[in-house]
Amino acid sequence: MGPEELRANELLHDSELARAQQGQLEWKRYTVAAELHALLVEPSAGTEAEMRAIDPFAQCAARLSASQEITQHTAELQINRALALRDRLPEVNARLKAGRVAAEYIPDIVSRTELIDGSPHRADIDQAIADALSRRGSWSKNRMRDMVDAIIFRRDPDLVRQAREDAKNRRGVWGSHADHGMAVLEGQSTAEEMTMIMARLEKLATSTCKADPRRKADRMADALFATVMGREFGCQCPDDPKHPCTAEIVTVPADQVISGVDVKIVLHVITDQATLEGAAENPGFLDGHGVISAAHVRDIADRTETVVRPMGNKTAQPEPESKQPEPESEPTEPEPAQPNPEEPGSKPGKPTVYMRSPENPPVGDFPEGDSDTVTAPFVVPLPATQPGDEYRPSVVLDSYIRIRDCYCMWPGCDKKAWGADLDHTHEYNHQNPDAGGCTHPSEMKTLCRFHHLLKTYSDWLDDQYPDPRTGRPRLIFTTPEGRSYDGPAWTGDDLFPTLRLIVFDNQRGSPGRPPPTAPDSRQKSRTVVKHARRQQERLHNRRLREEQERNDPPPY
Repeated sequence: MGPEELRANELLHDSELARAQQGQLEWKRYTVAAELHALLVEPSAGTEAEMRAIDPFAQCAARLSASQEITQHTAELQINRALALRDRLPEVNARLKAGRVAAEYIPDIVSRTELIDGSPHRADIDQAIADALSRRGSWSKNRMRDMVDAIIFRRDPDLVRQAREDAKNRRGVWGSHADHGMAVLEGQSTAEEMTMIMARLEKLATSTCKADPRRKADRMADALFATVMGREFGCQCPDDPKHPCTAEIVTVPADQVISGVDVKIVLHVITDQATLEGAAENPGFLDGHGVISAAHVRDIADRTETVVRPMGNKTAQPEPESKQPEPESEPTEPEPAQPNPEEPGSKPGKPTVYMRSPENPPVGDFPEGDSDTVTAPFVVPLPATQPGDEYRPSVVLDSYIRIRDCYCMWPGCDKKAWGADLDHTHEYNHQNPDAGGCTHPSEMKTLCRFHHLLKTYSDWLDDQYPDPRTGRPRLIFTTPEGRSYDGPAWTGDDLFPTLRLIVFDNQRGSPGRPPPTAPDSRQKSRTVVKHARRQQERLHNRRLREEQERNDPPPY
């Protein structure tokens, strides 16, 4: 490793250390604010001083405001967060002191747990959030928010239900003035309605041709006005006969239909069957928004335009073999079952794989009769690939991976899963599929287009394998200089544990006969050599990480 790579790693290490120290310094600020509150405000509790316009709390905040050169309002917010960490979230506060949570996430954690004050589940929620923060892995703003919401929704659904009713009664639209002759339009609605509105505006904004000079944000603002006012939304590209406009926008008279593209807006809402039927109160997930409550899931399911599509394995009961009287003989080793080459869809050497049901069926489900004829049901695996193309994932695998990942899996990225690409972590070998990555959930993930291109066309390296300690999928991203970072600490696998019971067919295709190589050509293409080198580096890095973690285990 050269001096430039060593220096880059030193700088990255210093950046990680500074981030942890920033959390520790923020803990110190909150601790000082809470102690100042205990000294100046708490002794006057229940006295006449609390009724003054300049009460002890305002006096305390004024001192903090002057000492830190911040506004009075900011100082009061700091005191309130300090008290929440001390009284409501002591375990989260301990993780902040240890540098396990970034300082910028604390305001969101505090605000999203305000309703748990006085709840019998307060201590349990605090501990669950702290345990999640202690995991190995990276966080983003959306994943942190979803993790906190899911913990609260799962433990205190009654509290969430009332809060949602209160929030629905605060719907509205507001306008305010801005500088330079501009104005600001704000609106508050249900998550699914706002997601549909934003999806329609985005469709309109992206329907113009590439020559349109406006930014995407400008086009969305123009699309909003056109949609609300029933005006025509058009492309503003230059009138150039050599480069005609390629925009695909419905252009009809405004008195006939509202301007827009002819497209169906699809929202993806994920839940489990028990919650949908009302037998459980587990949180759900709305793509483009985040975690939603069980009551919210059922509200969306009750809409007339909602289509419910279940996902899961079917079970098959093997047919019992008829007993034939056989002559007595010495016991012999049974021969392994061989696939029938004449059976449609079968491949030589690739028998269909069946997995036993993860849960034993009740005794009452077995047929009556001789116990020797009773066999347990088998789980029929879902197809992992499209028919005839073992590179492209099947529709059900595509949905499964996006549900499991929720967002782009790059550390810190919050791009939604249904707008991202599906990436083979270990590069797929088109010439020899058995020698490369597999189209299977254990070897695939979602990456937004930017991070997909970054991984493919740069020296970044990623690796994906089951964590031997927890069994959870582990994702590692390694910089070109060799410094590794973990993938997300919280995914849809935490939100929907039943995903782990879904089984996919993990067969690989037959590699076939390679094409003949010309005498004056390369034995291997540059791409094949690059993929082989990356795979060697993955194995090397994995061994180094395992050795390091044996000597210095993670704090969980």
